[in-house]
Amino acid sequence: MLRLLYKHQKYEHVRIDIKGRTFNAILADTPIKRAIGLMFRASLKDNECMLIKFSREFYPGIWMHNMLFPLDIIWLDRKKRVVDLIRNAKPCKLLDCKTYTPRNRAQYVIEVKAGMAKKLGIKRNEKIDLEI
Repeated sequence: MLRLLYKHQKYEHVRIDIKGRTFNAILADTPIKRAIGLMFRASLKDNECMLIKFSREFYPGIWMHNMLFPLDIIWLDRKKRVVDLIRNAKPCKLLDCKTYTPRNRAQYVIEVKAGMAKKLGIKRNEKIDLEI
């Protein structure tokens, strides 16, 4: 069912800058797009990411169900400051996958290839340039 929904979604792409590097971000800004996330994709390129946008701040949980590769997960508040991050979240196939939640409320989530957060030196309280 989710795979079928994934095939019929039209995703907008936006550019975001993270520590001087430009990423082509797949925008997930609807409930269905947020639920599907990066499921079923084979990989991300080094200059790609997913930007998940919510209408308000809260504690958005991310899980790795039906993922095919590990991710770094970066949560941002409404002012686009990093409030938390998880490095190398592993894919899972079972429905009892671990849910990753931020320590502080967030309005945005950026998902990049595992290792990218370390490579870029992303730290808590940094501001990320989102033009959305």
